[in-house]
Amino acid sequence: QEPGPPLVILSILYFIIARITTHSPLTPTDTAIFSLSIFFWTLQEYFLHKFVLHSKFHWIGKEIHRTRHNKPYFHVSIDPPALLLGWLFTVHILLRMVLPWNLCLTATVGYATAGLVYEWSHYIVHTKVRAPFHSSSGSDASERCAISTFQKSIANLFLQMRDNHMRHHLVDDEFWFAFSLPVMDDVFGSNPDVREVKKERKKERSE
Repeated sequence: QEPGPPLVILSILYFIIARITTHSPLTPTDTAIFSLSIFFWTLQEYFLHKFVLHSKFHWIGKEIHRTRHNKPYFHVSIDPPALLLGWLFTVHILLRMVLPWNLCLTATVGYATAGLVYEWSHYIVHTKVRAPFHSSSGSDASERCAISTFQKSIANLFLQMRDNHMRHHLVDDEFWFAFSLPVMDDVFGSNPDVREVKKERKKERSE
């Protein structure tokens, strides 16, 4: 029912087709650019969340973000199409200013894919739905083992996302800013001991 994510998917398909029609072969540079664009997403996600959406100064973006925190944790959380597409094409234009056309398209596909995964994951963690990672029923034992290991890794990452995000919303929104890669909170020192934070907040409320 929400048009934003389908429009992002169509945009990604457009960029993929545009990349193919450049007739420039894929190279290790494309692989590196694609990977870096995804990694860049996780960095900007953390820093924008911490320093912009939870900034010390007041602005409309912070107020809009605050309304999400004021809602019950379990609610439909999908960004509007204007924000999703406006952000995506702004980044695409910026990438075009610093990269050749073929690499710009590769970077845009990587960035947009990371954004789409974020949007889907963020929607899911704000629901009571469990991600459907089931074991494989394939015939080859080694293949089943490999698939099972992959599924468990994805399931564990998803659970870390959910736990981290719930702490941010329900324990203290001054910590746990990471989403796609919860380990970012460990790297940047925003993953304190949950029990200590709860104890500190309880002490503050009693004073």
